[in-house]
Amino acid sequence: MKHKWLIFTFLFLSGYVFLIILTFVYNNSLAQDFNEFSASLENNKYSQLVDSNGNMIVYNQEKYEAWIDLGFMKSQNDFKKNKYLLNQRFSDDEIENIKFLKWGTYDTYEQAYIDLGILNKYSRIYPVTQRVYNELFSLDLLIGKTDKTTYGIEPFLLDNGVLNSQKTTSLSIDLKMQQIAYEELLNTVKKESAEGGVIVIMESKTGKIKSSVSLYPWNIAYMGYIEPGSTLKPLLISTALDEHIINPNDKFYSGYEYYPTGKKNFKVTESQGYGMGEIGLKETLSYSSNIAIAQIMGKVLEEFSNQWLYQKLLTYGFGKKTGIEFKGEVNGVVPYPDDWYEITPFQIALGQGIGITPIQLVSAFNIIPNGGKHVQPTFLEEKEILERQVISEPTAKMVKDWLSYTVIEGTAQKAYKEGLRIGGKTGTAQKAESGIGYVEGSYYSLFVGFYPVVDPIYTAVVVIDNPKEEFYGGEVAAPVLTNIFYRYAKENSTLADQKVFYKDIMPDLIGYPITEAYNVLLNLGIKENNVIITGNGDTVVSQSIPPYKYLNDQEVIQLHTID
Repeated sequence: MKHKWLIFTFLFLSGYVFLIILTFVYNNSLAQDFNEFSASLENNKYSQLVDSNGNMIVYNQEKYEAWIDLGFMKSQNDFKKNKYLLNQRFSDDEIENIKFLKWGTYDTYEQAYIDLGILNKYSRIYPVTQRVYNELFSLDLLIGKTDKTTYGIEPFLLDNGVLNSQKTTSLSIDLKMQQIAYEELLNTVKKESAEGGVIVIMESKTGKIKSSVSLYPWNIAYMGYIEPGSTLKPLLISTALDEHIINPNDKFYSGYEYYPTGKKNFKVTESQGYGMGEIGLKETLSYSSNIAIAQIMGKVLEEFSNQWLYQKLLTYGFGKKTGIEFKGEVNGVVPYPDDWYEITPFQIALGQGIGITPIQLVSAFNIIPNGGKHVQPTFLEEKEILERQVISEPTAKMVKDWLSYTVIEGTAQKAYKEGLRIGGKTGTAQKAESGIGYVEGSYYSLFVGFYPVVDPIYTAVVVIDNPKEEFYGGEVAAPVLTNIFYRYAKENSTLADQKVFYKDIMPDLIGYPITEAYNVLLNLGIKENNVIITGNGDTVVSQSIPPYKYLNDQEVIQLHTID
């Protein structure tokens, strides 16, 4: 009997040791596979991005990912018996030739563990950090994504060591202005049956971009270029004044047509279809005289060379990147003087023959409302201002004053609104296509302006692509900017202390009066039955769903108040 007991004990202990060894080998093999795999998982906690008022644009969210090692499952000859479970979520094609299968993403470890069920023995659960993006109001084309796009603010910040050097990065964007600009631009594009549109609004003195909207599949404000049309005239006149080529009181004759080279190789006419007679510089800008600006260019060429004119264009910031924090920014196109024809300087005077990006255009035009200084545009709220004097301050002030008449009596009268004084310059540029040239009946409608006229705060550019109803910049583009500044000023005066809320994103309601918090949720489309209020207090002290988390239609939100 004693021998039997010893034999039984020996066999039991041997089996136990065998199971331990087997489990170790089993788990060690699984662990080795997952150790190699986990190194490939992205789990970077990059800086969160907020707007100039602290509203969230991009933030980090902690999640858990469950991964199944199908290779290990097959090595244990368990694949067939578990295949029916795998097929509940994935097709045969999706699981046929892969080693690791992502089972799902979860808010908590426990959710992942429960969802895996009996598949846990082949699986690992990893904590990961996901980037959550506010993609409203064309922010997706502006911000970009570190792992998915080769363009945008975020990829630029990553490449330059900003995204991984601090917890929070404040961008210059104002989400309220972004929203208003997006809505106004979209309304006009739809109304005019246009092909797209762009708006860039910057602070005149700092170069901070407050709003940037692009209604295209890609962001042409930084990645595409257009001809500036008549919006270039104020800069050319400012330079001619500064160089004493012309004087403030000079007059020019606008007739039916004008041949600036003295030959029939290039004819200039007024867009109105008739001459305006004798006009001064203020009228040249207000009524956008093509003939007068061509005559001014003729005076420039009497004293300076094509090379000098080319250098002036570069001084404005054309033909090279602005250096703004946007990956994918292009240089634009300013041909070398060696490639110019006799008519090229006069084409440039009319805003033709060069390609500039909208960010270059607004930065160059801003020289006038900013006292003659070119300031480098930026998307960072906290950055040193980089500026240089391009034209003299007295000249800049004089031209700025003339530009205020464009809205009062000139080509942008449709942009006039009682109590809101803006200045600027209209432009209409005929679209050109590679290998074809100018396309008949296809135009960009432009307006570059500043607000207010006295001591400007903002400078902006509006581009409407090929509107089908009206196509002149004063008719189409200029009113957009007026509407933006009017709404922004009006809403800021009454809603200065309110936060910006977005559909499908949980707001931060802590500290709000409970009635106000309740109404905010209802306005975001949350059903009454999905909002639970606990406690008898007047103020929200906690909420069941963390701020800035995406919401679905079925989620129940609990707001707790102090008893």
